Amino acid sequence: MSYPLHEPMIQLKNKNVQMGIGVGLVVAILVGGYFFVFGKSSPKKAPVSESQDTIHTLSAKELGLTMELSPDKKKVRFVIKKPQGITAIEYQITYEADSTAQEQAEGGEPRVERGITGEAKIKAADSTYKSEWLDLGSCSRNICRYDTGLESLELTLKITKKDGKLYEATDTLDL
Repeated sequence: MSYPLHEPMIQLKNKNVQMGIGVGLVVAILVGGYFFVFGKSSPKKAPVSESQDTIHTLSAKELGLTMELSPDKKKVRFVIKKPQGITAIEYQITYEADSTAQEQAEGGEPRVERGITGEAKIKAADSTYKSEWLDLGSCSRNICRYDTGLESLELTLKITKKDGKLYEATDTLDL
């Protein structure tokens, strides 16, 4: 035998329980969200120290840095007369030159920027470092096409010293 009066009471209890659980979940989410957003402490910053990526500047004079042009003016090299403490260098030589007839025929400008890049290891025993002669143009299969109309060359060195610090030096050679 069933009692019809008690059934609505049971459903009401279930609705109250369901509402209580729902309200509890909403409150828990709001409280958790508050602590998530506002409860985070700001990260502690490490003391500022010199980064290995900091690049210091050296003058050409400090390095004894010079650039030399070959007698035929088709090649260049650079010399470091004070390489003490240097373990490696990366170099870039940039210059402006006359563009070739083919470049102009393809819609190029009459003057173009050219460059030479490379790297070298410096031995601790070296009292002077001389780069190899670098072509001011392009060579393929022992046939070279040298650039014309050069007015100046700019050399940029990225230097690594034995203490791990990075340095940069520049020099210019007017032709």
